[in-house]
Amino acid sequence: QILYGISDNPIGGSGVANRYVPANNVGSWDRVVSLRISVLIRTQENNLVGAPQPYSFNGATTTPTDRRLRRVFTTTITLRNRA
Repeated sequence: QILYGISDNPIGGSGVANRYVPANNVGSWDRVVSLRISVLIRTQENNLVGAPQPYSFNGATTTPTDRRLRRVFTTTITLRNRA
């Protein structure tokens, strides 16, 4: 998942993202000052835990039907010369 950080006041302002939106909700690409990247990974092996383990990703909590381990990694990157 890639979300784009939008600054409501990029020129002369703080250059800090006020909100994060998907690409189809970016109104003006000139206002994009950062990226938030999230990756969901899971084990290849099943039956590693005693019961399905819920996880949160993309704003929703999901309980899978298998017994694999999952983990979400997220990082935010400031775009140079934008903020």
